[in-house]
Amino acid sequence: GHCHTAVKGEKCYVDVDWAMTIGITGHPEWYAEPCPQLRVGSTFEEFQTCVVKINQTSCVLPCNPAGSDVEMEIEQTKPKPKPAPQPGVDPCHIASQGEDCFAKVVQTMLSVREHPGKFTGLTVNSTFEEVQASLHKTVGSCPPPCSCRTSVEGERCHRHVKRAKEDGIKKHPDDYFGLTSKSSFEDFQAHLHKDGAGDCTSPCNAIDLDKLVPADLKEGETEEEKEKEAGKEEVQTNKTREKVEKQMEKDEEKEDDNIAQTSLAPPVEEACQTAAKGSKCYQDVLYGMQTGVHVHPEWYPGLTDKSSFEDFQAILAKNPELDCREPCACHTAVQGEVCYDHVAWVMGTGLATHPTWYLGLSSRSRFEDVQARVLEDENTTCQKPCTPPLWATPSLFCFSIFRSQGYELDLVKAQVDRRVGIFSCDEFATLSDAVLPVSGGVTTLHFPPCETVGVSKDGTAANTLIFMQAWNVIKNDGRYAKHDWTIKADPDAVLIVPRLRQKLLPHTGKNVFMKNCMKWTGIGWPMMFGSLEAYTTQAMETYYAGADKCKTNLQWQAWGEDLYMGICLNMLGAGSEFDGNIIGDNVCKGANCADGVTASYHPFKSAESWFQCHDQAVR
Repeated sequence: GHCHTAVKGEKCYVDVDWAMTIGITGHPEWYAEPCPQLRVGSTFEEFQTCVVKINQTSCVLPCNPAGSDVEMEIEQTKPKPKPAPQPGVDPCHIASQGEDCFAKVVQTMLSVREHPGKFTGLTVNSTFEEVQASLHKTVGSCPPPCSCRTSVEGERCHRHVKRAKEDGIKKHPDDYFGLTSKSSFEDFQAHLHKDGAGDCTSPCNAIDLDKLVPADLKEGETEEEKEKEAGKEEVQTNKTREKVEKQMEKDEEKEDDNIAQTSLAPPVEEACQTAAKGSKCYQDVLYGMQTGVHVHPEWYPGLTDKSSFEDFQAILAKNPELDCREPCACHTAVQGEVCYDHVAWVMGTGLATHPTWYLGLSSRSRFEDVQARVLEDENTTCQKPCTPPLWATPSLFCFSIFRSQGYELDLVKAQVDRRVGIFSCDEFATLSDAVLPVSGGVTTLHFPPCETVGVSKDGTAANTLIFMQAWNVIKNDGRYAKHDWTIKADPDAVLIVPRLRQKLLPHTGKNVFMKNCMKWTGIGWPMMFGSLEAYTTQAMETYYAGADKCKTNLQWQAWGEDLYMGICLNMLGAGSEFDGNIIGDNVCKGANCADGVTASYHPFKSAESWFQCHDQAVR
């Protein structure tokens, strides 16, 4: 049989190379069952054979070079012949244009349209295959149709077909031989079914009856010929309809009992449906999340403004006066789950190194959108993600860094429990020198140990190297890129998020960071003090693009990280804005928690003093 060992430039080579260099070490469980003999150090051909076993759409079997022990694997991978149909059993077949059965099905569908209710078991909404099955049982002029199902929105196959139809065929037309961008959804699904991609079943036959009815005859015919031919077609059509109708009428009496039994059967349980944008249910859910849970918490038992969209819809579905169904089951991955690690890898590495694997996604894509794409991969552990939470404007990604030993952990736990400070931002992260379960499902991201630091030239900590490492963790995490602003707040800074949004809104979309302290006048002032640092996404991208340049060219070793970031960004071309009411800092001009305007107060190192200031600020 045909064999080919992949070479550079081919899609198969990329897939095999990824499996050898990343897949087998990062996800050995993916290969354990289909390829138990595979391990780090196996040959290219052995990896290619395994890729064929997992997904035969990108690779064919490799040629077996001397000394390679893949013959048994290849033999096991070869497709097995389909068993012959058993004697007396009609092989299934969905009729296609040009076949007698196809014409009879179409004529029957037309008759059903003209005489609804006359044909037992059929309606104007009956599918082509349902009509063919009826003709097979009654007239016997058609073979039984094969089972089929056209994928619907929300399914893995539907997402595959949509991506292939909108993007894939434009970028890789050779992968879709015989199709064009105007081919039907069903044609694309049939192609993916044939190739074993996307969990696609064989689609049902989608036909447009109006297009099949010959309204106009061939060009070049005279009007007389057209009328004559039309008369013949009408006679033939009527004869076919009469024959089918008579056969159906004969069978009506026999079917009456079945109809009666069917009418007494219990109703089919209504399928789940997560509310779509624009629907009445969607608007009711939004009201509950944004307003109702605060004004009428008794209407939403057990929910908070941080509960998921589906949690709110499930409550509304219990109210018969509202037009809400039960939402479909979902789960957005969280830290500590394998799925979360896979999504994080895509967001931090995969999108940049393999963009063609993730068509339609970008660094700005939501976590849930990326998880939905990872759900399509072979052997995924991911489930269908929940509806992405609503973000305010501008959206904020906030994080804090603290040591695993000392007072800061207890302070952060208290903030998590009340969902205040950075934990009231749209998304947040905590970084520490150890992976710690903080509280309420929050787990720290790890970065190298918080080693002892010196004193900077301005009398604060010379901690630049530590924060260089921390900023790399934030980059690899990837969530910052989806938001308008990235906020770094000290654990002992009392952050009032609604005020911060108001102050940042005028500068959103610019390539800037915020200076927040005018302790002195003169060269170098105002400055950015590190208890609260605010960077637009554009400024973050500027930093990441030039971080190595700053590290090489600046004398940063004796600096505090806030001074370093300000000088670095200025050198790389980012701008800055000043707002003296962003922080009330005792290191700058003092903290008055009752002033009613400041977005952050610092420092408050005990949970008691922190919440005393917070509660005073938000009265």
